[in-house]
Amino acid sequence: MTSTRRETLIQMSAVTALLGTLIHPAQAATRRGSAARELPDWVRKTDELTAFLRAESLSVADWRTGLDQLFAQVSLDDILRDTDFTARSEAAGFAEKGVATANIKWDDGTNRRLSFFSKIFAIGKGRAIIPHGHAGMVSAHLPLSGAMHLRQYDQLERNETALRIRPTVDREVRPGDLSSIGMEADNIHWFVATEPAHTLDTIVTGVDESAAQAFDIFNLDMDEASREPNGDLIAPRMGVAEALAKYG
Repeated sequence: MTSTRRETLIQMSAVTALLGTLIHPAQAATRRGSAARELPDWVRKTDELTAFLRAESLSVADWRTGLDQLFAQVSLDDILRDTDFTARSEAAGFAEKGVATANIKWDDGTNRRLSFFSKIFAIGKGRAIIPHGHAGMVSAHLPLSGAMHLRQYDQLERNETALRIRPTVDREVRPGDLSSIGMEADNIHWFVATEPAHTLDTIVTGVDESAAQAFDIFNLDMDEASREPNGDLIAPRMGVAEALAKYG
């Protein structure tokens, strides 16, 4: 067996073992009931999942499923405490348009650089995380407070002026309702706060190593989107300032 083949099999076995620890609801329920703090374990496993994703040993779909299972194993109270949510949210306040943010530095007990990073987003009532698509990145979004109207779309095609997209999600989200984006599936999202709201974002950039830059974001003018006979939408791209003025 070649060295490369052996390393690949070892890596695949590690991925399988890691995912195997995430898919037992009874285990998750037991862990949620434990008095022990679960955030360091969550940080470590999220880092491991993301490292496998970056190494292309784990699909984006499995990364998203893994995060669903990991977030099910920690309580919202633990997350609020470990992010120092009250102090950070008060310091961030709310932006006049769009969102205010606060960086989060996780500690898995090793002080090493993690393969993902996190931010808290603060969205005032009536304000929005403006409609946008992504390239070269994936992310997950956990509401911590308030309520939001979430819409998501698959990204089917992209050119210099517009994106072809397909609606996938249209629902209200409240604290604990995790959502995520893939490279194409559910890639476009749009949050509008129906109450003052905060989200914890888990962000991974540089997923596409062939891209010229680590990531890109494409703001969309959804009001001007045209509908195709099959239900697909052609949404024009727009600049940040223009998008914030119209949708923020």
